[in-house]
Amino acid sequence: MGRLDGKVAAVTGGASGIGEATARRFVAEGAAVALGDIDAERGRQVAGEIRAAGGRAVFVETHAGREADAARFVRTARDEFGRLDVLVNNAGMRLYQTVVEASEESWDAILAVNVKGYAFCAKAAIPLMREGGGGSIVNVASIRSIVAGGNMVQYDTTKAAVAGLTRAMAQDHAAEGIRVNAVCPGPIFTRFHERRAAAAGRTAEDFRTEFGRGTMLGRAGTPAEVAACILFLASDDASYVTGASLYVDGGHTAR
Repeated sequence: MGRLDGKVAAVTGGASGIGEATARRFVAEGAAVALGDIDAERGRQVAGEIRAAGGRAVFVETHAGREADAARFVRTARDEFGRLDVLVNNAGMRLYQTVVEASEESWDAILAVNVKGYAFCAKAAIPLMREGGGGSIVNVASIRSIVAGGNMVQYDTTKAAVAGLTRAMAQDHAAEGIRVNAVCPGPIFTRFHERRAAAAGRTAEDFRTEFGRGTMLGRAGTPAEVAACILFLASDDASYVTGASLYVDGGHTAR
């Protein structure tokens, strides 16, 4: 028996990285999953692979920072599978700039996806969860919500906002049986970092080793390790957990 048997989940940024790992883990635990992403080719591939293996999945091309897209994505999850129990807000973007370098346009772009996108998806999901008697929202924040990354002022700001959004929504919707929590990943090695390594002319393994050097565990984490924590917060195992931020960072922020 899976921990999400009979549940329906919507996962933004589901075409790769933490989102993909979460979608695959949810399906393995019995859930039907809607994946939203701007990468239509990869998203359709992931959803197709899940279906080919016997799981239930649908892909919706989605720009989460546009309210109409976010609402359409969430409604599709419910329409396709009959209900909505879990929302994972994971879609995000990174920019490497100081506050002096950042433009108005770049601020608008990152706030749209990393903050407004989470709010738009939750706005669409909460009424559907309310109809079903409750649900769980998991927001993917970052350790950058409490520690600075250097030349990442916009990303750090948006992730701090996600932590605040999580607490506020948890307060507002607890009485409706809707729990809202955040996971805060530390250094997690994904395809994004593989591309960064290649662009810098370095091997993926060398980049991975250096990336995780500042953690207590001395290594970078994997998307699957974050997905396991998202699963916990999404499931009834976390029935008494709301408004929390769970740090999945190999001990980085505890040093």
